Amino acid sequence: MNIKSLLLGSAAAMVAVSGAQAADAIVVEPEPVEYVRVCDAYGSGFFFIPGTETCIRLGGFVRSAYEKVYFDAFNNALAGAPTVTSDPSFTLWGQRARLNVDTRNETEYGTLRALYRLEGGQANTDVDVDMDVALISLAGFRAGFAGANYWSSNHGFGGVNAESVASNAAGLFYPDGYYGFDDATIFDYTWSGDGLSVTVGVEDPRISYGRDGFGNVTNNGGTDGRVNFYAGFNYSADFGTIAFTAAHDSIAPEVTAAGISTDVGGWAYKVSASINLSDFVPGGFVQGWYMNDGDYNTDYVHTAQQLENPEEIFGVAFQMNLTDEVEFWANYWHAEGGYGTAGTFAGAIVQEGEADQFGVGLNWFPSATPGFHIKATYFTGAIQDSTSATLAGLIGAAGGISTVDFDGFEISVRRDF
Repeated sequence: MNIKSLLLGSAAAMVAVSGAQAADAIVVEPEPVEYVRVCDAYGSGFFFIPGTETCIRLGGFVRSAYEKVYFDAFNNALAGAPTVTSDPSFTLWGQRARLNVDTRNETEYGTLRALYRLEGGQANTDVDVDMDVALISLAGFRAGFAGANYWSSNHGFGGVNAESVASNAAGLFYPDGYYGFDDATIFDYTWSGDGLSVTVGVEDPRISYGRDGFGNVTNNGGTDGRVNFYAGFNYSADFGTIAFTAAHDSIAPEVTAAGISTDVGGWAYKVSASINLSDFVPGGFVQGWYMNDGDYNTDYVHTAQQLENPEEIFGVAFQMNLTDEVEFWANYWHAEGGYGTAGTFAGAIVQEGEADQFGVGLNWFPSATPGFHIKATYFTGAIQDSTSATLAGLIGAAGGISTVDFDGFEISVRRDF
């Protein structure tokens, strides 16, 4: 074998080996990119979770609000009460943030939905973050934790532009609803058709507050396993909406001329109507509502600190568009009757009196900054013959107060997304 043959043979062997290695090599090719797809079946903002047929929407808001309240208490303190040298006032500067996670997909039984809401708030030195909503719904049934129970949400919280600076529901002068609690674990069923929806359900309001004032020290908010019952309807048409709700508070006390029977349970009801005025006034509507719990001090009829446990509350509200960017609104509510709360019972019935409030304001939605708006509010009112320990403490009248007039303002900025 000459050198030429040896070289040619070696070259052929190397080519063969290289060819075998090339055939055995693993070639990694990129997978096709799956871009986020828009899901338009449930409205704007939804998109498909990649690799699934489930649609999801993220949303919420961030709000910062400043509130100042003045009490005209100098001439109103009861005889013998400590001298008030100046009209007291207080300030709230609070923030609130909310994140909604809404997921939906279609099944044989209809739309399967899960809604989760995380909310955090701060008012002066108080800060909290909590789960506000965790609900699953399918075929008309809902189960889970609701940040707004049916009593409040079926009526739009009882008033136009009612919201609280404080981090939780039921602020002092602009409550998020006229009730003692709204958080509850719920199970209900809703039938809907032709603008009418009818709901029946049960709720466990064991995280509600303020009930021990009637001596229910062992079962505050239903911790012994009892639940509340509710039912109602909502009808919507071109003219507006009509809504009615009845609810049974399992541990409400009964207050009569003979005395107070604690922990007996009682009913409350609420009716509201909203009339569409947009044919006459741009963006206009008027709303009226009334609620009552008779002789039973339920936590469904409640006004936060002004008149803790009234017997009845009613109110009216109006809203219209001044321009394409500015809304005008006004509302009024009145509460009366009811009896004292913690510390006011001494074996006798304590009448609390009346409370009134009127509010007016503007909402500005600048077109140059979509999702952003500024709200300015002025409010004024009076509390008469109240035994509220909170108000007595504010004016330094330990023995109580006869009448207190108040007024104040609120400025807030909010970014929705």
